[in-house]
Amino acid sequence: MSDVTGPFDGIWPSTDRLLPAGLLAAIAAGREEADRSGRLQQPGLKLLSEARWPGLAVPERFGGGGAGLLDCCAAQRALAGADPALAIALNMHLFSIGLMVEHWRRRTDVSWLLIEAIATQGRLLASAFAEPDLGGSVSRSTLRARRAKGGWVVSGRKTPCSLAGVADLVCLQLQSDDDSEVLVALLPTTAPGLTVEYTWDALGMRGSASDTLVLDSCEIPDELVFYRAPAGTEDDDVLVAGVVWFALTATATYLGLAQSALGAAARLLHRGRISHLGAPRAELPSYQAVVGDAAADLLVLESGCAGLAARMDRGDDPAALLAAALAVKERAAAAVPAAVAAVAESCGGAAYAAPGELARLWRDAQAVRFHPPTGPAVRQYLGRRSLGLPARLDLDESAPWLRSRGSAT
Repeated sequence: MSDVTGPFDGIWPSTDRLLPAGLLAAIAAGREEADRSGRLQQPGLKLLSEARWPGLAVPERFGGGGAGLLDCCAAQRALAGADPALAIALNMHLFSIGLMVEHWRRRTDVSWLLIEAIATQGRLLASAFAEPDLGGSVSRSTLRARRAKGGWVVSGRKTPCSLAGVADLVCLQLQSDDDSEVLVALLPTTAPGLTVEYTWDALGMRGSASDTLVLDSCEIPDELVFYRAPAGTEDDDVLVAGVVWFALTATATYLGLAQSALGAAARLLHRGRISHLGAPRAELPSYQAVVGDAAADLLVLESGCAGLAARMDRGDDPAALLAAALAVKERAAAAVPAAVAAVAESCGGAAYAAPGELARLWRDAQAVRFHPPTGPAVRQYLGRRSLGLPARLDLDESAPWLRSRGSAT
């Protein structure tokens, strides 16, 4: 049997150092039950904690694994091949750690104490950035934080919030009540006024534990606020670096899902025969072309994602990579579901069986469209950048700064 994943060899670094032997197989064994029950698989999470996954992206000097963005993307891709839902949930932890590490590198302040504690104590983070009615923005929040003595007080809801019910800490984005600043803070999940509602019941990624975080007059001390920036702007270097991290690690996660789908399709195509032609589907040019088209689209994304991650690790300016990273993520939102659907269709009705692997992966693949910054804002941003116009990652149909610029001239 030919190996249809052969063209992808060599794009990514080995993950043997990051993922102990047998770990992925053990995680894969629990993915079907996680999907059926709609609950995160705890055995897989325990195995990753024992492998010191929570500190993967923390510099070694602070007790972490020292993995750069390229290694983190490669690890996410491999983990998603075993269990996409667990991988996408843990990607939110990884994004928050990446944001904190980038903040420390650029500000060299005492935020290293936070990432050191996470790495050495194996703490797990939930990333509370998504909100109802936010429109996929990454530089704003609908939660208003009121200034109080020694900190901030906030009420509201964050949903979906992966790992909300199992994490030790939550990394959350807030906006000051005068709308001037966005703040990012860490808060223990045991904090008074913070509760979890188990609301997650989705089409796919069912085992990602993406529930609802409820804040009711939660107090956030100043010392747990590690990032502040003007609201509604992407000019801040830490925010830009964080968006690049998320865009690439999230893309790598869905590319791992797509690779798993290609493998599942290959097995079905080699088994399934066209009786009147006397040959397995895998040996017929029509079916080979379907897989080839999917592989071509995925290879472009794999190469772009890995190449951009390597440039971040080399120290390139994140602002120079932002548009390309967003473009990779945006194309993945179209290409991954399309590739999974195409190879599933080529396998015939066997791929449509409810308990089948391809049916599960097709459902999981749909979630790629919903991670912020979402399609409308990204396409607008890329279009305006390409036209030489002012551009922001907030979706804006009226473009008030364009009108003000015209009035000034």
